[in-house]
Order: sequence, then structure tokens, then C-alpha cells
Amino acid sequence: MKKLLALLLAFAMIFAMAACGSQPAAGGDTAEKTWEDELGTKGLLRVGMAADYPPYESYDANGNVVGLDPDFAELMADYLGVELEIVPMSFDTIVSAVAAGTVDMGLSCFSYTEERAAAVLFTDTYMTSTQVCFASTQHGINSLEDLKGGLVAAGNGTTGYYLMEELAPTYGYDYQTSEIAIMAEALKAGTLQAGITEQCVADSYIAANPGDFKIIANDMTVEEIKAIANFNSPKLVEKINEFLADFVGSEAYDELLVKWFEQELE
Repeated sequence: MKKLLALLLAFAMIFAMAACGSQPAAGGDTAEKTWEDELGTKGLLRVGMAADYPPYESYDANGNVVGLDPDFAELMADYLGVELEIVPMSFDTIVSAVAAGTVDMGLSCFSYTEERAAAVLFTDTYMTSTQVCFASTQHGINSLEDLKGGLVAAGNGTTGYYLMEELAPTYGYDYQTSEIAIMAEALKAGTLQAGITEQCVADSYIAANPGDFKIIANDMTVEEIKAIANFNSPKLVEKINEFLADFVGSEAYDELLVKWFEQELE
């Protein structure tokens, strides 16, 4: 009987300790985390970008990062009421930098993919786009079929790269990674037969180099472009989505697209 009583008392003490442990300490911090708390530095939004992808982002003559995404990031920061710091980095390192908390967000023409969604959070869509294949006008490349035995390039870590890799067995070309500026020069020289990139990027190079380039395959994919954030930043994503709900489709949004894409919007 004494043993049974001792055992019951022991269980009672365990349950009492567990109950005490589940209660917040008096005067403790029980406030829910806010989007401001999710920023790495208070009052500062740090955004990773790959500044080699005009018209989305590139360097101007003074070394400033300019383009649609920098303007978009500035508007996001204004909406949040914080300062903006653009952190230039290579495209294929942005997802890991966001996942590690090195930067608060990534904004660099990111298409949604399930692979990326396994590492970071995505905001709502701020525009849609397509991948295209473009080539020089001087070397007899007029279609994907003409690429057999040739060399094709796309940016490392881009959806264009995975598309290029997927199509290689069908069209019989070799492929490699390349930055878009290097890709364009190689196309002119004939050492590269084609490049796969985002529609507006190809259009930008075609407009800047009249008669040098042409698109040989349109609408190869349809993609939703979004910003990315750390898994520990759901409140920040919610706040950015509030901004997007007001901004996307507005007159100011249309003006931003016209500014960087020089296109008439229907």
C-alpha cells in the first residue's frame, strides 16, 4: 500500500511540474512576432539581386543597380516604412542566402518552382513571363532544329537552364551556363548558337543591338514571377502581399512596366 501511495505521489508531482512548465512566466514576453521582428536588421529591408539581367536589374554607368526589380523593391520598402539595401549577388546564390537569413528577401525575376518553394517562401505574383530562345541573325540559326550539334547557354540556376537541359536530347545540342552579357557576345561571335532566357531580357538585348539578334522560339514556358523570403518570415510575406494586392494592376504599376519594358499595355 505504501509503495502504491508513493508511486501515485510521484506521478502527481510529475504532472504538476509539467503543468507549471506549460504556463508563461509572470511578466514574460508573450507578444506575437510581427513582420518588423522578422527583419534581420530593424528598420532595414535587405534584398538580394543579381544585377546582370536587364531590364529587371543591371548596373548603370555610375555603378548603381537599376531596373524594374530595384524600383519595385524601393516601393516595397516605402510601403513598409523602412530603408532599402540592395545586396548584389550571383543569381544562383540568392535562394540559399534568403534561406540562411543573409538577406531578408530575394527579388530578381524569380519564377515559382516546387524546388525553390522547398527552400523559401514565395510572395504573390507581381508579373508573368515566358522563356524564349534567341540567336544571332548572322549564323543561319532560325529554329530549334538548327541547333543540332551546336552549343546553347542559359543562366546558372535559372528556369531557362532547366528548360535548356530538358530539351537538349530532343534537339541534339550541347549546353553550358553563361551570364547574359557574355552570352550575347558569344552569339555575335558564333561560338554560341543560341541562348535561352526570359522574354523581356531577350527583347532588351534585341532592342539595344538592332539587327544582331532574333528570337527563334517563343513562349517556351509560362511563368509566374514572385519575390522570395525566409521560412521564418511569414508575416513579412503577408505584408508584401498586401502591397501587391494594391499595386499590381494599378496605373503606377503600368507606368513602371512601360518605363523598363518600353511597351504599350493593352
